[in-house]
Amino acid sequence: MSTLPERTVASPQPFRAQGSRTGAALGKMLKVALRIVLPVVSIFGLWYGAILWSGLPAFVLPRPEAVLKTLIVDWPLIWEHLLHTLQVAVLGFIMANVVGIGLAVLLVALPIGGLVVMPAAITMRNIPYVVLVSVLALAMGDGIATKVMVVTLAGFFPVLVNTHRGLLAVDPIVLDRMRILDASAWEIFTKVRFPYSLPFIVAAQEITGSASIVIAIAIEWMISRTGLGYLINQAMMQYRGDQVYAVALVAAAISFAVYSLIHYVGDRLNWTEGPDQRR
Repeated sequence: MSTLPERTVASPQPFRAQGSRTGAALGKMLKVALRIVLPVVSIFGLWYGAILWSGLPAFVLPRPEAVLKTLIVDWPLIWEHLLHTLQVAVLGFIMANVVGIGLAVLLVALPIGGLVVMPAAITMRNIPYVVLVSVLALAMGDGIATKVMVVTLAGFFPVLVNTHRGLLAVDPIVLDRMRILDASAWEIFTKVRFPYSLPFIVAAQEITGSASIVIAIAIEWMISRTGLGYLINQAMMQYRGDQVYAVALVAAAISFAVYSLIHYVGDRLNWTEGPDQRR
């Protein structure tokens, strides 16, 4: 008696796995899209609501479409001043890191220096920016050096404090092992202290990076003849609310982009942390 050949039925599991991966990818993309769309929709909704219920004139609270039109029409002018602002912010950001990280390393190497450096840094941190700008402008004029100096003095403190804390957050057992192996101070710094301090340094960059843009604009608003701050000042004098809001949108976008970039890079660094902080 002959037997019929058995039919092989393809297993649906690979298709199910592929479908689940596709669904997960779509869900992730939807989540990212919602994170972008919802804040934008909320902002525009509140904006239109404020226009409807406040009764403020258009030069004080312009409509979003008027601001977007100004952003497009005046973009060459905004771009020209944006380059000046970025120059001040980037130079100040670099100098703030050089000063902050340098002082933090010095304090770890010479702890007694903290008796002088920390009180001076705290005092400098608490000086109002208006006073700081006025004093430096009297001493150095209103050129780019004054603006970079103010951004540096305003931004180095978070870098100093976070880096110093990170350099001291090393696992004592690791330090003891390095000393047993007769490691030099340079080897301990490059292979232990600096890798452990990276999360703290990145956290300081997130603060200082975006703050450098804001501080640069504030300085330009007070003493400069170039930059986004100067452009805002001129727009206010001409009752150009649409241009003020357009420049503000550009400044907010740049600050957010700087913060997001630093955060993105920091999340992908292969750093070393203590056992209670390891990611």
